[in-house]
Amino acid sequence: MSLTPPPATASCETRAHRITVALLLVSFVIYALTISGGLWTTDVFGANWTSWHIASAGNPWIDGTPMPEVGQRSDHLLAIVQTANGHTAFGRFPGVVVASLPAYLIASGSMSIVPGSLTAALLTACALALLFNALRRYLRDTHALLATAIFGFATPVWTVSANLMWPHTITVLGIAGMAWASSRDRWWLTGVFGGIALLGRLHVALVVATLGVGVGIRRRDLHLVARMATTSGLFLVMTCVWNRWVYGSWNPLGGYGSGATGAVESYWSSIPNYLGMWIAPDRGILVWTPAVGLLIPALARSWRDLPDWSRSLLIGGVAYTVLQSALIGFSGGDGFYGYRYGLEFLACATPALALSASRMGRVARVLIGPVVAVQTFAFLLGAWYENLFLDQNRAWHANTFVDTLDRIGAAAWVVTAVLAALGLLVARRIAAGQRSTTTDPAQPAERISV
Repeated sequence: MSLTPPPATASCETRAHRITVALLLVSFVIYALTISGGLWTTDVFGANWTSWHIASAGNPWIDGTPMPEVGQRSDHLLAIVQTANGHTAFGRFPGVVVASLPAYLIASGSMSIVPGSLTAALLTACALALLFNALRRYLRDTHALLATAIFGFATPVWTVSANLMWPHTITVLGIAGMAWASSRDRWWLTGVFGGIALLGRLHVALVVATLGVGVGIRRRDLHLVARMATTSGLFLVMTCVWNRWVYGSWNPLGGYGSGATGAVESYWSSIPNYLGMWIAPDRGILVWTPAVGLLIPALARSWRDLPDWSRSLLIGGVAYTVLQSALIGFSGGDGFYGYRYGLEFLACATPALALSASRMGRVARVLIGPVVAVQTFAFLLGAWYENLFLDQNRAWHANTFVDTLDRIGAAAWVVTAVLAALGLLVARRIAAGQRSTTTDPAQPAERISV
């Protein structure tokens, strides 16, 4: 059965708008209550400091400006670069700087990471709203909302993207926007959101290209590809203009390019680095979010029936993650909980995985509830407590969640077991309700159920 969106009705759209607003507000409040207000990492500090300095002084350059929070950290750790135009600046992509500018203009005063963190919380809540509206084109609202909640609160989206102004805050927002616009065949907008994503990390352009070319070839529609390329290309031009101002170079890599920082270390031949992205105990995508692994067989069964844009988006996410593994060490540094370099893959894969969930096998149906429950508990701990992370040197030897449970003691393991059992019961109840109700009277019957 091919998954195609049913005709929209006024009542369905009204309800969807209400759910979207509620989702946006509730997720933002939860994220805002768990942002990092004192703990900062060097990448985040550089982005937030630059936003604050532009808001307060009108320029992005350090040039001897005192930074009392930095302490004795080296220029290398802070990604401080000497630019081609004779200034000193933090080497960051423009998205993480520009996104926080309004918050720092409003806040004014001394430097703090709080305005940047609140911006991250808001943008991630917007990403959830976009993802929900992409999924509800094919799923019942309740199931689309459930899949969105899992993405937003049972993954490092909560502890990374919504916690601090990482590049992933921007890329996740852009990818969710691409999913939403693609689900409605609004390819100009898909290119706009793709452009937003590459403002966070330039090589997300690989995802944008894979999505556009993949769908264009399947539909034999070059105009679609041209629309995406035109609008996303405008953001690439804006990136070059930004880099010319900040770093004195038209190089789109900006602070990461040869015009400022020199050569970037490569990991093209490091098999352990590729594997670490997926299975390292403290950084692996499949370790922290095993629900992804549970859904892979269902994905294979559903592949031909999935919307073409969701397949191309997933392929783009895999290609991006392989490229990311080739360009940089999989661990992603310190100061965060879970993984961060896998978040782009997670955002790209979620639509296809969510739309495949109805074809889970018996084992996956039994395990999915406990797995999601434990994932949610794991990331709740990481979101609530700021200092729960292990040194990146231990990425292959330990796991932050397990280490935390061991430090808390037996009670924490008991809570985990109880939550897993509750997850099993909830999943069974959902499955029983699905079997007893073939259609939802409030929604078109053509939508599939999870």
